[in-house]
Amino acid sequence: MNPALERLIWVINGFLVLIFSTADHLLTLAILASVGAFVWVSPDEQRPWAIGAGVLSVVASVFTLSPTPVFLLVMSFGGWTALIMEKYNRPAIRWNIIRGISIYAVAGMGYSLYRSSGASTALATDSQMAQGAVYINMIAGVAMYAIPLVFMGMLTQSIWAHPPAPGGRPAQLIGRIRTRGKD
Repeated sequence: MNPALERLIWVINGFLVLIFSTADHLLTLAILASVGAFVWVSPDEQRPWAIGAGVLSVVASVFTLSPTPVFLLVMSFGGWTALIMEKYNRPAIRWNIIRGISIYAVAGMGYSLYRSSGASTALATDSQMAQGAVYINMIAGVAMYAIPLVFMGMLTQSIWAHPPAPGGRPAQLIGRIRTRGKD
């Protein structure tokens, strides 16, 4: 075989490995970009916690079973939407996002560890524990879908908990009160 053609095949093969590996971890890359940007915009007092939640979510998206990576991405994008829409208490909504994503990442890692360790099948083989194992499996499976729904409901409630201010945005209202209506 021609050496130039062989080198070209090696380069194309390496490029294809890179593309397929990127496509395989597309959710993780999207989560990494989202939480990285979130860490970037977090204030100094919340930044260490945002870094921790980001690391947890990226690790969980790499090592956990489905549906955890998909829901981590949905929760992250929902968090960005809530942060953009929130006008009254941005530090509180940011803290809720950090808390929710880290709780779900830890729950996802625990769920994956439970499922991959074989504990669920070991419990099911014991006749005394079989019904309890079915119950535990059901609770764990439902929790992987319920936690993101509760998180999104919590974000929705915190955004729409405040009625619209009569004077526009909170900053405008505070400015108008401080200047006593003089612009």
